[in-house]
Amino acid sequence: MSIVYLPVEPQNKLTSAQRADAIDKEVWRLIRPASVQSEVDTEHLYARMVHPTTNQVALLGETTDVLPVHPDVDLTALLELLPEVPQAEKDQLRLYIDANRGGAVVFGNLVPSTSTQLTEAEADAAGWLPANDEM
Repeated sequence: MSIVYLPVEPQNKLTSAQRADAIDKEVWRLIRPASVQSEVDTEHLYARMVHPTTNQVALLGETTDVLPVHPDVDLTALLELLPEVPQAEKDQLRLYIDANRGGAVVFGNLVPSTSTQLTEAEADAAGWLPANDEM
């Protein structure tokens, strides 16, 4: 198992926090599209960490998580949230998810090559984790 910290950059007039929420919501919709959600469903899948000095938000994910893919998933909003990802990579992501509708995908395979990925040690060194005297 490998926890990864994924700092989310602001994009398209969305703050880091807004974009992290939107991306997380769309990853959750791989499993439970809006068309099958109920009022009691959660909207998010992953934990968040806020950098104590920059206020940038990172999503924390497990690279080996296996996520079921609902057959009715719509990738439009998720792909729109990734303007920095080259189109060829977005096309590959769409093919990967489409090939696994009704099956499952590995979370680590969904993380774009353009995303910063930090281990816990790297996140700690970059100031993401509070110092022991701050806890």
